[in-house]
Amino acid sequence: MLDLIVGKVGPVFLTIMCGFLLTYVKVISRQGIPFLAKIAMNAFIPAMLFQALSKSDISAHFDLRLWGSYYSGVLVNFAMVFVIARLWLKARTDESAVTAMGGVFSNIVLLGIPLVQAVYGEEGLVPVLIILSIHPLSLLGMTVLIVEGARSGGDEHWLPKVLRSVFRVLRNPIIIAIILGVLASLFEIRMPEIIDGTFERFRTAGPTIALMLVGAGLYGQSVRGNLSASLLCTVAKMFVQPLLVFSVGHFIFDLPPLQLTILTLVAALPSGANVAIIAGSYNICIDRSATTILLTTIISMITLPLLVLYAGAQ
Repeated sequence: MLDLIVGKVGPVFLTIMCGFLLTYVKVISRQGIPFLAKIAMNAFIPAMLFQALSKSDISAHFDLRLWGSYYSGVLVNFAMVFVIARLWLKARTDESAVTAMGGVFSNIVLLGIPLVQAVYGEEGLVPVLIILSIHPLSLLGMTVLIVEGARSGGDEHWLPKVLRSVFRVLRNPIIIAIILGVLASLFEIRMPEIIDGTFERFRTAGPTIALMLVGAGLYGQSVRGNLSASLLCTVAKMFVQPLLVFSVGHFIFDLPPLQLTILTLVAALPSGANVAIIAGSYNICIDRSATTILLTTIISMITLPLLVLYAGAQ
């Protein structure tokens, strides 16, 4: 089983470390990180997702139990963090919503996809992409809805703001790639060889750049802001959420072992950058969101290999 960690999981986290070191020695500049992220999120990763989905038999793999298992656990976790933030931390409603998002939103694109692809191959990607297909829309949409509703103060014009946020998510190249990939799979549309070959090169580059961005993003970060809130999010994200998703998937929906393992891994991923983006957009919980991303990413370097090792031993 240690061969699984050394041969498959090890290179994933070593690539993250390379991103950190390259930023440390100034090969990757702090100013260059947004540029790399833009290329990855708008070209390499969407092409990779489209190719993976278009070549998969989505109709055979789609299972509503995946959504039920994952999002039931996530919503329970969101509610728990939200209530604790309100009652224990005395946070406002909008602050509680952003704090709760930090405790549930997984870094699927930059870390989850490369990790699952490395360990479980293309077959393992399908459940991840099914989860990802509504991940930003559902969790970002819910958070924005709560924040805008709390800030409206009875104003009837908060709904258009929420709808604009939802439309922004739908225009995301990753979401568009997923939708087009699903349609291509369902209608058995195959790309010309020249396009497919180009996407294949993007597929190879996408996960590598994504992992290096995770490492580059860690450089220069420090613990700051409300540490109690960050620790609440960290415990919820790294320990409570995987347990909830596993329990729902195993005891209620009776998922097959591979799907259950992958959903648990996705639930155990560190917090994603969208948490910081939402915090920055509303100018609330910025420091605690950055600290949550930092802490959960560092902890995941220990917990994710252990989860893979445990699942492989079953």
